[in-house]
Amino acid sequence: MSRTRLRLNLMIGGLLSFPPSAFAQTPVIDHATLTQATQTASNTAQIMQTNQQILQYTQQTYNAVTGSRATSTLSSIGLGSGFSMSSVPGLSSLLGGGGISMSGLGSYGTLASSIINGLNLAKTLTGSSSASTPTDQAYAGAVNTAAAITAAVAGAQAASTTRSSSFTSAAGQIGSAADIKGSIDQNSQLQTQTGQTINELIGTVNLTNAALNAQAQQDLAAQSKLSSMWSYDSSKATLTGN
Repeated sequence: MSRTRLRLNLMIGGLLSFPPSAFAQTPVIDHATLTQATQTASNTAQIMQTNQQILQYTQQTYNAVTGSRATSTLSSIGLGSGFSMSSVPGLSSLLGGGGISMSGLGSYGTLASSIINGLNLAKTLTGSSSASTPTDQAYAGAVNTAAAITAAVAGAQAASTTRSSSFTSAAGQIGSAADIKGSIDQNSQLQTQTGQTINELIGTVNLTNAALNAQAQQDLAAQSKLSSMWSYDSSKATLTGN
């Protein structure tokens, strides 16, 4: 037997002498499976990052539409300097002819009282101490209404000046809200202040109507007084025709 063939037989015999378990434990790398697993891991990492971004955006959206926003700088612009037509005495007390309290109007009420007292108006037109006659009651109602209008005009002028400046300042805040909730709250506050301003206008119109009513009362009282000065005698009344 040649020397080369002997070596080959020895190698084959040596391989056959190893147990099967020795070959079973030999690691085998599947490159296709490894590539797929690596790609899957990369995709999973990207999905987790995207989910984290979605969570952050969701939280930001939630914060933008919930919670409270400060609108205190806009909460009093509708009433101007603090004067309100709701402080003017009611129409029943104005036209009733009795005494009225204007303490709710503050300095404007004091101003009106000073002006009315400075006119040195007569207490009654008939001279009656009780001032219970229709003429005197209508006159007292007219005095009360004049006083209320004087106070309301002074207060409304001051409030109008302050309100104009406040609304101008509020206009400068448009677009400054940090999020949609702040913008909505600012808009809601401005709508509320606009409503208060309209309510002041309604009060002014009502006070104007009170002045017209006071004049109508005086006219009625004058007509009533005039009618009491005359008597009707049907025997002396004559009718003439063509």
